[in-house]
Formats: sequence, structure tokens, C-alpha cells
Amino acid sequence: MKKALLAAAASLGLLATGCATYQSVVPVDRGDRIASMQPADGTLFCVISNPVGNAYVEALRDSVQQRGFEFKALPPGSSVASCPYTATFFTQRLSYWRDFLGSAEIIVYVNGERAGKAYYDALRSAGGLNLSNLVPPEMKIEELVEQLLPGMRPKSATAGAGGAGATPAAPV
Repeated sequence: MKKALLAAAASLGLLATGCATYQSVVPVDRGDRIASMQPADGTLFCVISNPVGNAYVEALRDSVQQRGFEFKALPPGSSVASCPYTATFFTQRLSYWRDFLGSAEIIVYVNGERAGKAYYDALRSAGGLNLSNLVPPEMKIEELVEQLLPGMRPKSATAGAGGAGATPAAPV
């Protein structure tokens, strides 16, 4: 009986370890090469996305704009030196019982020089149960941007409220 329980526990442990997907992020360098990565409001951040369309470019736009950038979509084949900050953005949408982010690659260029890269692949796991289709694509893209642009926190919803904390509304 003990052997059966140990075997079941080991199987569950192996199944749980296979839940991870592959994700790799090299953050944008904030060193001497790039004097100040914190953009002034309105700094242009251009994005070159999949040539056949991109289901999640709106999620990237929202994440970039929350960090104070002005977002501009460029046509496929545009130069990465077109804007002070430019990113190539390639994603793949997959669907099982609902749509999810199958893979994403974001490469950021600052003044035409490669400065950072984020890569995510939901299908590249160590086997076992893969729960990546439960993660909303917008949350995964926000996570990748947060890791790619460290320290460029999204603006708070209460910014400019005079320093007073916002009080949540009472339920109706």
C-alpha cells in the first residue's frame, strides 16, 4: 500500500513539474550605454508586428502606454531605427477550449541598437500537464513587458490625485 501511495505521489510530482512553459527575458540595459531608460511622457515607442496581423498588439499597446510612452504601429519591414524605442512583436494565438497565447517574441531596440528580448513559448515544456491556456494573453504580455522594461512601472490610476489615497467606492 505504501509503495502504491509513493508511486502515485511521484507521478503527481512529475506531472506538476511539467506544468512550466519556456520563458526567457533579457531586460533592456539601463547602464551607461543608454543614459536614461525612463521615458518622458510622450516618448515614441514604435512596434513592428507580424506581417499577417497580430491578435495581441492591443495588449502590448496598453502595456507600453501605461509606462508613459506614445505608441505607434509601423508596417512590417520598417526599420528598427525609425523611432527612439522600437520593438518587433511576433505572437501566435492558439485555441483548445479557448484562445491563448501560444508564443510571443518581443525584441526592443533603442536608437536602432538591440537592447532587450523577451521570449515565451507555451508549447515548449518538459512534458506533463500544461496549464498555459489558463493564463489570459494580456496578463502574459504585461508580465513580459514588465520583465523587459524593469523599473518602468505602470502609472497608477490615482496619479495626480494630490497625494491623497483613493478610497474605494462602497458596494451598491
